[in-house]
Amino acid sequence: MDKSKLLSKIDDCIVKKDYISARKLIRNDLKRIGTKYDYYFYMGVASTDADERLKNFEKALSIEPNNIEVIINLANAKDEAGDYDSAILGYTKAIELDKRNALAYNNRGFSYFHKGEFEKAMNDYDMALMLSPKLKIAEYNKQDLIKILKEDEKYSDLLKNAENSHKDYKYYFNLGIQEANVGNTNEAMAAYNKVIELKPDFAPVYMFVGILEFQKENYKKAYEYYSKTIDIDKNMVDAYFNRAQIVFATKTEDKKELKSALEDLEKAIEFDDKFIDAHYSMAVIYKNMGDYKQAIKSLDKILEIDEQSVNARALKKLLIKKYLN
Repeated sequence: MDKSKLLSKIDDCIVKKDYISARKLIRNDLKRIGTKYDYYFYMGVASTDADERLKNFEKALSIEPNNIEVIINLANAKDEAGDYDSAILGYTKAIELDKRNALAYNNRGFSYFHKGEFEKAMNDYDMALMLSPKLKIAEYNKQDLIKILKEDEKYSDLLKNAENSHKDYKYYFNLGIQEANVGNTNEAMAAYNKVIELKPDFAPVYMFVGILEFQKENYKKAYEYYSKTIDIDKNMVDAYFNRAQIVFATKTEDKKELKSALEDLEKAIEFDDKFIDAHYSMAVIYKNMGDYKQAIKSLDKILEIDEQSVNARALKKLLIKKYLN
């Protein structure tokens, strides 16, 4: 059985809580075709015994000490075993490796909660929600903590701060990204507009609004937002690339617009000379302008970066056969 299919089958068993079948697949098949890390990690996930789970995750961690997935799972097992200090150390390591890992913040907050360190728990829940505003477990944990704080007057200041926690521009920016990722365009736009209201000089938000406008085929507005991004921050590589893509969406033959797109792509490549998509876009524009030799130069640059590039090889072959023979 193919490894990816096997892992998918094991995951299905785990989701269904059919741990007996999962362990059977791990012992009989994954041990044979997977890595040692795969074996110990999945044995940890499928273990129903707390000690066995800890031992398997520890073995997996010894093989891949910087793997965030096993670090968090081991920390979860430590928390479950009541070793909250070790769990907190694990979550902290995960955060050091990935400062945007909302789940690690949430889980560390839960360990602080178990220790009765409510202020640290609240700070971590708030950070988790700032990074991932739609993370339901963090919102649930925060509200659960607030209920407890309401029962004791000594937490009145902490409670007041928690209930009035400030949602800054980063919160709304991350919310916008999450809403856009699930297709909630209107909600995403509302969140981005809030970012603009709170921090009008935050360049990335204009690029993401431009992406939404592009998706709605409002190409003129998209161009304006990408341009606004660049006006604020001339180092936004993706804004140059995205602005250039408008010529493909509009299928323009206007030489001035095509040359402007080439300038944008050249700027993107100036920041990242291995930006394959930018080189390919340049090749297509040169082709559309009838400059086939220049198009091939762009394609050759791609093949220097990645000699296996199928698209570059195919277009180069077409140009040579159809236009340069």
